[in-house]
Parts: sequence; C-alpha cells; structure tokens
Amino acid sequence: MKIKNNLKNFKALIIDKNELNHIKFKIGNTKINDLKKDEVIIKVVYSGLNYKDILMLSGNPGLVRKYPHIPGIDASGTIYRSNSKKFKVGEKVFIVAQPCGVKSLGGLAQFLKVPSEWVTKLSSRMSLKQTMVFGTAGFTAMLAVKRLLKDKIKRNSKPILITGANGGVGTIATLILSNLGFNIIALTRESKSINFLKTVGANKVILLKNFLNVPNLPLLKEEYSGIIDNVGGEIISIGSKQLLKTGKLISIGMASASTTELSVYPLILREVEIIGINAESASISTRKKIWTTLEKVGKNKKMKLIYKECNFSSLIKVIKNCKKNNSVGRIVVKID
Repeated sequence: MKIKNNLKNFKALIIDKNELNHIKFKIGNTKINDLKKDEVIIKVVYSGLNYKDILMLSGNPGLVRKYPHIPGIDASGTIYRSNSKKFKVGEKVFIVAQPCGVKSLGGLAQFLKVPSEWVTKLSSRMSLKQTMVFGTAGFTAMLAVKRLLKDKIKRNSKPILITGANGGVGTIATLILSNLGFNIIALTRESKSINFLKTVGANKVILLKNFLNVPNLPLLKEEYSGIIDNVGGEIISIGSKQLLKTGKLISIGMASASTTELSVYPLILREVEIIGINAESASISTRKKIWTTLEKVGKNKKMKLIYKECNFSSLIKVIKNCKKNNSVGRIVVKID
C-alpha cells in the first residue's frame, strides 16, 4: 500500500549519534514508508515518556541498535491507514506493553507504523488519554498486584513494600493496593516525594539510605508480607531477607542494578519466592482482564495526582529535566 504525501514529512522526536558517537535528540521531520501486510499507521494523539524512553535517549546500547531512532513505547490515537483485516480507518486504538519504540520506531511522533498484533481497540469506557495515563507502567503495576495477591495476602498482615515508589509503576501500584485496603510502605531515595506518596496512598514512606542501613545477615526481622520492586540490586538482597514466611517479591525493574547477592536462607527457611514480571509477554486474555480492572481504577479521583501532561513542543525541556533529576514518573505527551 502506497503512502500519501502527508506521511512523507511529519514531526517526531528523533535520537541520533553524531560523528563522535555522542547521543543527540531533537524534534525533527521524518517519513513513513509503504505499509506491509498486517501493518497499520496510527495518527498519534497521546504518547508517554517512560523510564525506558529516557534510557534510549541516554544511548542505552541494549535498547537502540540502529540510528536514527524514534522512542515512545506507548501511544494512542486513531487508525490512519490499515493493511490489516483487524482494523478500519478511524478506529480508536492504543499500544501498551509491546515492543513498540524498541523493535520499531516509537510513538513520540505524529504518526506511527506498527504490526497490527501490537494494537488494542479502545474500550468505550476509557479515553485515549486515560490509556496513556496508565501506559506500560500502569499495566505492569496491575500485573504485579494481581500476581502478588494471587496467594491471598491478608490485609491485616505485615505491610507491602513498594520500591522506587515515586516512579510510574510504583505510584500506580501504591494507589491500587491502598485502595484495596492494604498497608503500604513506600521506598524512595527522594525525601521531597514523601508527602506526595502519602497523598497517593502510602501509610509510611522510608528513604533508601535508611533501608540499606541494615546488618549483613542471612536473615533479618520479618517486616513485609510482599514486595513490588522496581529497583533491583541490593533491594532484592535485603528485601528478600525481611519477607514473612511464603512471602513474595515481585521483580519488575533494575534501575539500580541488574545483579544482586542473594542469600538462600529466605528461600529455604521461609519459602520466599522471587517472581519476575515481563509485561510484553502477557497473553491477550490477560491483557483484557488487566484493562477491565484498570478501567475501574481510572475512576479513582487520585489518578489525576499521578501524572503530568506536556505538549509535544515542550518535550525536549521535559526530557532534559527528567535526565537531570534522574526521575520520570508518569508523563503524558499530547502530540500537537
């Protein structure tokens, strides 16, 4: 299928390397080539800025293999062209928790071409913007919550610890579990986030430096019934030692480190489990269940507290601020 002229020159956030192999990025012009079978073009209305996007914008070699590249792992909009029987022109759709923006050019652009299998039709109970408020972060948070609660943790048991709590996954997981009546302890490295996290639903906030200041013993006092970890590294080592018998640690991210020194004592003596979550591997049926639940979460008035919105034209300034502060949170990008 041949592409019309207006897709030969549109705006996108473009990452490139200069002659010294240094990463640079800008809002520039790009184009889309002809559609292959089972591909669609989406006119993007909203996208998001995620931690993974910031990694790409910092030149992470494990994510971007070919330059120039367009980041943006999340996108929502309308079908502009379709070479797939699944979708018709004009249908409202979104992409979350797929290889978009890594294996393909991403959603921080006015138009996006992707395989139709990555695309989900928008429910009448959600808006295009709401899907991006949740994004991959919210989808992953709900996956983690459902996996953690699979073994029916009691609400009056020890608290649930959420690490990297001021990030996208951590914030939404805190809101969800708090709304379900659980006692939440939020872990953050930033003291300026304490009041925000308590407003979202944390019963208590502890700073990372205090959490790490514990004796190097094979087992520690039982403090938590479950942990949702977005940080990795020492968090997994120390956190696993503080779980109740049969407690679960859900591992999602590795913002701190991808390796850890692990004591087997919690695994053997307390039957603790460490469970990894990969949102991209979720089945179609699981995705439907997750979004049905997120539709209900979206009605929570606190949702308006967890994200900021910016225009495409101000995105460069927002990115530089995120890189400077080493923090992203939930940022919804309105594509002008």
